[in-house]
Amino acid sequence: MENPIALIILIIGMGTFFFIGWYSRRWTKNTAEFYVAGGQIPWKLNGVAMFSNYASAASFLGVAGAIAIGGIDNWWLALGFFAAWVVVVLVLASPLRRSGKYTVADALQERFSGPEIRLLTIIAGIIIGVLYLVPQLVGAGHLFNLLIPDLAETLGSDQAYIFWVAVAGGFTAFIVVLGGMRGTSYNQAFQGIIIFGAMVILLVLAAAMYFNWNPLNMLTEADNVITPAQVVEAGTQDELLAMYDGTAESAMEVSQASGDLMPDTASALTPGSEVPNLANQLSLVLGLFLGVVGLPHVLIRLYTVKDATAARKSSELTIVSLAIFYTMTLFVGFAAMMLLYPQLLELLAADRAGDAKNNAVAYLGDLLGGQWLLGLVLAGAMAAILSSAVGLLIQMTTTVAHDGYTVLLRPQSSEEQRVRVARLAGIVLTVAAVLMAIWLQKENVAQLVAMTFGIAASTFAPILLLTVWWTRLTRQGVIAGFVVGLIVSLVFTFARYAGVESILGIPVLVNPALYGVPSAFLAAIVISLLTKDVGAVDHFMHMAHDREGVESNRGNGTAA
Repeated sequence: MENPIALIILIIGMGTFFFIGWYSRRWTKNTAEFYVAGGQIPWKLNGVAMFSNYASAASFLGVAGAIAIGGIDNWWLALGFFAAWVVVVLVLASPLRRSGKYTVADALQERFSGPEIRLLTIIAGIIIGVLYLVPQLVGAGHLFNLLIPDLAETLGSDQAYIFWVAVAGGFTAFIVVLGGMRGTSYNQAFQGIIIFGAMVILLVLAAAMYFNWNPLNMLTEADNVITPAQVVEAGTQDELLAMYDGTAESAMEVSQASGDLMPDTASALTPGSEVPNLANQLSLVLGLFLGVVGLPHVLIRLYTVKDATAARKSSELTIVSLAIFYTMTLFVGFAAMMLLYPQLLELLAADRAGDAKNNAVAYLGDLLGGQWLLGLVLAGAMAAILSSAVGLLIQMTTTVAHDGYTVLLRPQSSEEQRVRVARLAGIVLTVAAVLMAIWLQKENVAQLVAMTFGIAASTFAPILLLTVWWTRLTRQGVIAGFVVGLIVSLVFTFARYAGVESILGIPVLVNPALYGVPSAFLAAIVISLLTKDVGAVDHFMHMAHDREGVESNRGNGTAA
């Protein structure tokens, strides 16, 4: 075993997560506790948990890794991830908390009664949840392969990856099935501290050891560096690799030499060199910006606190944490590019882009601090993965058990039966995500997340924004928007995964949002203008926007 210390550190971290989930089992005897922790999570703890829930493998591993490979263009991922939270805080956090009980479907139900809309939210919520869970498991599979190479050598890299994906999926299911939302919340808060701390340590050590204590030097020096992706695409990596003597200092010299070797190529700091065209850029930004508005596993956290004020405070704390965190990923990404430059070239040339992007942060940790820092980075990465994974799984189990089983199928079922269904759903959905993670193992985790954001942006985001702020929206408009947005976004998502370049002459973009979002808005608005069933609009708007009177009714997390 090549990394025993790192493995021990990771085992200690995962053991702590396990203990928190096991200890929290005493609070999972009823549905209110299992779904939303009885609405009693303190807002500060919830804010940290929301940060952790959101700062997934895509943020901790994917963004910095994507920057290391492709330069400044890939910071759009972080900017999009962050900017969307402004929308959540300003327009959705308080109204949704006031009008909902456990899920987004509950909020919609306050305005539009009937099973059709709830069924659509179940379908869309499960699809988004599974697809978002996939990159977390992909990241886990690659991390364990990196940490325990002996198994990969024995079984083969692909088979070992499958094994570790299954292990990560099983661990996630255990935490959720046993601990419910309370265990999930405390695990996420603890994991958030690890994630943030690991990124701080990486940034400080890289700046101190190689950039004269000044992180800005990471950007200054990157202005003469050609991204590893561009070098390999041009086929000039061998000339650069011949200059490398195996040290980090030499790696930085090689990175600087890339600019001299390819003087007519845009540098890593030049916007527009990585994104193919404007349509792709717009689609990616739109998907990221509106995606978080439609992520059920993020929105469900608004119901774990006692009232709308607490929900807003939690969201504001999350914004501050994310702003600092994503700024750090920019610097760490460029540090990884220059300090690991030859290694990244070799991986890309060997058609191992997944390893290069998803493991760049781990490689950097090993370089800066050996096994001790590698262990902390891997613990942080696993914390990021598990935090998002358990958040996704608790949201999906709540959707199945509450929206599907309790409301639609068995309203008279007992508390015990509902909790049992939630736990069974957690196991089944985990298996589905594991199978998809095996299929998509070579995809970058940040890009996988971005695609899921595009689906969320095309389904929940238009409907929630219109429901909360447009009185003319009708039941038929909600159904039309959901169906059209879901179909369009799924078609273009899986077309990209399958390598299809166009559908009926329409180019397949890096993200489906540019097609899905306008289609959903247009369908919802047009059909609403042609129909009249606006639901209980006066009741809903009063509940969602009245800052007085509603808080007391909703303070315990139950329906008014």
